Amino acid sequence: MGEVAWAHSRKAHIALLICTTALCLFLPYPASADDNGPDPRNNFGGVDLIDMPDARMAPDGEIDVGASFFKNTERYNFDFQALPWLSTSFKYSGLEHFNTSFPVYWDRSFQVKARLFNETNITPAVTVGIDDLVGTEIYGGEYLVASKRFGPFDATLGIGWGNLGTTALFKNPLTVISQSFAVRPSSGAGAFTLSSFFHGPTAGLFGGIKWLTPIDGLSIIAEYSSDAYTPQTISGNFDPRTQMNYGVSYQAFDNVTLGMAWFYGRSIEGSVSFALDPTTDPFPQHFADPPIPPAHLRSPAEQQQALNMLLQQRQQPAGTVIFSSSGLNALSDALFAETVNIADVSMRGRTLMIIIGAGDVRSACSNAAAMAARYSVDLDGVVATDATGRSAHCAVQRRGSRALVNATLSQNPGAGLNTLTLTPAALLTIDASAPAQPSTQSAVQTIKADAAKQDVAIQAISLTDSDAVIYYSNLRYSHEDDAVKRLVRVLLADAPPNIEKFRLLPTLAGVPQAEFDILRGPTERTIAQTGSYSLLDNGNTLNDAPLQNPVLSDALKGTYPKFGWSIFPQFRQELFDPNNPFAVQFLAAVQGVVELQPGLSAAAEGEANIYDNYNVNRAPGSLLPHVRTDWTRFFTEGKNGLGQVELDYLTRLAPDVFAQARVGYLESMYAGAGGEVLWRPEGQRWAIDADIYHVQERAFDRLFGLQKYQITTGHVTFYYASPWYGLNFQLRAGQYLAGDRGVTFEISRRFSTGVELGAFFTKTNVSALQFGEGSFDKGFIITIPLDYVVPVSNQSGITTIIRPVQRDGGQALEGDANLYPYLQRTGTAEVMAHAADLTGPE
Repeated sequence: MGEVAWAHSRKAHIALLICTTALCLFLPYPASADDNGPDPRNNFGGVDLIDMPDARMAPDGEIDVGASFFKNTERYNFDFQALPWLSTSFKYSGLEHFNTSFPVYWDRSFQVKARLFNETNITPAVTVGIDDLVGTEIYGGEYLVASKRFGPFDATLGIGWGNLGTTALFKNPLTVISQSFAVRPSSGAGAFTLSSFFHGPTAGLFGGIKWLTPIDGLSIIAEYSSDAYTPQTISGNFDPRTQMNYGVSYQAFDNVTLGMAWFYGRSIEGSVSFALDPTTDPFPQHFADPPIPPAHLRSPAEQQQALNMLLQQRQQPAGTVIFSSSGLNALSDALFAETVNIADVSMRGRTLMIIIGAGDVRSACSNAAAMAARYSVDLDGVVATDATGRSAHCAVQRRGSRALVNATLSQNPGAGLNTLTLTPAALLTIDASAPAQPSTQSAVQTIKADAAKQDVAIQAISLTDSDAVIYYSNLRYSHEDDAVKRLVRVLLADAPPNIEKFRLLPTLAGVPQAEFDILRGPTERTIAQTGSYSLLDNGNTLNDAPLQNPVLSDALKGTYPKFGWSIFPQFRQELFDPNNPFAVQFLAAVQGVVELQPGLSAAAEGEANIYDNYNVNRAPGSLLPHVRTDWTRFFTEGKNGLGQVELDYLTRLAPDVFAQARVGYLESMYAGAGGEVLWRPEGQRWAIDADIYHVQERAFDRLFGLQKYQITTGHVTFYYASPWYGLNFQLRAGQYLAGDRGVTFEISRRFSTGVELGAFFTKTNVSALQFGEGSFDKGFIITIPLDYVVPVSNQSGITTIIRPVQRDGGQALEGDANLYPYLQRTGTAEVMAHAADLTGPE
């Protein structure tokens, strides 16, 4: 009798909860999802209820790492709010008493949740989600859920399929569309089968209410679960007594949330989660960085004189430049006064063009050239033409300094070429009080010294009458604009006032990557008005570096060979082995590099094991050549070994085409030779790379021995760095290390901080049976720059690839296509992401 009464009471409570939730969903109340603090995390780490999902999303870009524990179960999660409307998760669950073959059975699963509709004053937020997207189906389920907030309360109601429909409250409503929805086929471990999603004979209803209490960060939650935990009940892992859960969530700190719940009437459940915001640099000021020099601005007279010099030396595109100056106007006046029957005087580049109505063109040309030399005008030659079309060319022997010109742009549709038209009117008055120009040699030395103080190495420098050409090497700052902004500040202070354009060319291994063209005058005016400027504003441009760089070549002569070395820690991990779910190795590495010529270098890296807990008792069990499944043997038998010993050559085949050749022990498992070619068109967000290598497997001791297995591997890769949320796309096609052929698709999101998270999958002509557990290669890629973790500028970082299982299909040679990431800092997309403010604090 008591049990019956309890059952009726339970059903009454459930009915009341669901009815109250459903009513709240459609109460007209202003949408205020963020007014009462952050949404609590559930025991899977997501912004949900306790064990059930809701329609809420975390802040865009947020990363969450967490863990939860209840009876016989431990769960670990990695969540990423990939887009404002898309949440992704990876879960790793340890279940005791679930599989007799393992003391703890470890399950891997991927989840995704997408928002269909935003919350309004009238309607709720609606999302759809899939649990265990490519897993073992232990947690497989799909759902459609709605959430509506009214004041401090947030109501949720949803319908679930799969494990989220095991309470079997009603028949699958999708069978109205097709009876095929009544059958839920098994997809198999690691497989992706669309025909399983939203299928099954029954569906369940779940819901709950969150109360965001007046206590800051504290939420109280009640929910009804539609998951009967059928697989866990059958195995003896966990048997729910009730479908009701009650819990509290407390945000103890900005990035730490704690939770506790009474779980299914059986167990106390506890959880903790840590949130990271990759959109914001936690260390906007790096304490060890040199202070950025203050902006030095020229006087208006100096700016005008420098602009005159620049315009005198250049032909402006698609226009006519009309100008006058003391020297050029005097020459113009003299030509009209002394040359008989002169009809017109103009300039094309540095050539004076005169047209005479009659007379000897040779004599007119010679007289004009002599007059040009006498007036010290910056001309290379004179071309005289008469009315019949006969012409003569004469060289000008220049003397003294170049004249300054005052220029204005005007259109001349009838001109076939860009011309400079001289008139005897509007003479320019030169400010005689302007400061004297410093000597070129003194300016060069000052620029080099001040750039070195900013940890930017000047490799070559040339100062002309209007341009400063700087080849530099940035080996410290992870974003190229950090080096550029410091160089610009140095040049604003140290470059002679007549220098109007800064041409900054970053180099790697002595090879120019790109060219930043910075206009000094507009930059100074913007700084004066706003205190900051943008690298790509005011006519500043990012261009391909010229193919011929004589200034750099001359400066590098006699500077080779160059030697360098470094000592650094290394970390490797092997995850998800059922017998050893978290295997790690810590090493100390030493690397030596010899630069033999620009682009040509030899490098060697030795590694010494500090600690590891690898397990080599688990046989690979692969039907394919063991191109990667013997991975742990290389790092147990070769704990102390050579990471790589190789000779590299980097060059450019065209201004936007880079090439690299490599030979030697290329990575810990393979030796060989090959190379790649990267086409990175100027100003574009896409690039194409082609690579090919012939490699042979190394001996397990990672010294100089080789094994018999050989293979030729190569791919064509298409890259696209989109402007949408920093999403990057990569598509590769070719032959992999096991001889299988196919494609790899990768999508990632790169934030302005340099943090990048993405996912990939590879599908080749290897069947799921041949591939083995997992069916096809897939996983996550996480890149975290070191200067995001510590307040010290550097170019180091940690890249981790998380695979549910390591197999041999779809495996590529490490570093086979590394030109694109190697040159990424100077790519258009990367520069635009960091070019907003180049001035920094004073």
